[in-house]
Amino acid sequence: MLLDAKSVILDVAAPVLLMVAMGVFLRRIKLINDDFIFVSSRFVFKVCMPTLLFLGLYSNNLSGLIRLNFALYFVLSIFLTFLLAWFLAIRISLPSAQRGVFVQIAFRGNCGVFSLALAVNMFGEEGVAIGGVMSGLSVLLFNVLAEVILTRYSDGALHIRSMLKNMAKNPLILAIILGVLANVCALQLPSFVVKTGSLIGGVTLPLALVCIGGALATSGLQLPRFFSFAILSKVLISPFLFTFIAFWLGFTQKEILYLFLFLSAPTAASAYVSAVSKGDDGRSTANAIASSTLISSVIIVICVPIIVKLTSA
Repeated sequence: MLLDAKSVILDVAAPVLLMVAMGVFLRRIKLINDDFIFVSSRFVFKVCMPTLLFLGLYSNNLSGLIRLNFALYFVLSIFLTFLLAWFLAIRISLPSAQRGVFVQIAFRGNCGVFSLALAVNMFGEEGVAIGGVMSGLSVLLFNVLAEVILTRYSDGALHIRSMLKNMAKNPLILAIILGVLANVCALQLPSFVVKTGSLIGGVTLPLALVCIGGALATSGLQLPRFFSFAILSKVLISPFLFTFIAFWLGFTQKEILYLFLFLSAPTAASAYVSAVSKGDDGRSTANAIASSTLISSVIIVICVPIIVKLTSA
């Protein structure tokens, strides 16, 4: 299915950005506050999004859903982005105390909310299923690599047991595993359960995007010196580089679009939690999340129609 560039702007990107803008507006007029954003974000992460991913994988035909070479390329792109960010952190002579935060900002994307929202708007139920698989892969890799880099520049000891325990308790990972198992086992859920789950899952994207907007309204944009390189690496250098290589390698239009949407995602909110837990600079991470969200939104709106046009030729 080839997409039209105009429809991408009007039907895909615009609704997502308008929901984010609504969150900014509602926070400005104090109709929502920081407590609402905090509680709602936890509700989305622990209840709504896992339900959405579970049902997306449970109800779709997983046979041939995502090609192995594409999944491997996506994972490799994230890993190489991580290495590039680490190289940059050393190359620009950042203090050791800032290197872990810098690298995390540069590679850890908000795939589970921001990218998934765009994928669902663009591809519907298929976007939930494929986006769910890509979210699962990215969540696993993000957690492992973030633990490695933050530990390297904090206490120096890699706590593998703690890392595995945290991943095992991640609701997104659990939902993806259970959704695949339910699909493979041909589990038949009662229709009222599926309907209830669909209502809960339907809350995910609008509520998550409003929370992103609300958080943007109160976040500062001041960053330590050189941290702008981390943001550019996350939302510009990495997605452009690996999308171009994917085009050159002959991936399909859909695969190229999925790749760009997930690689150009802004820095994930979970990066803030990881940074604070390691005693690192949480404020700089929070400001980077806000800045990267604004820049990523502009880049996606401008570049996705261009990619659609180029890959439709």
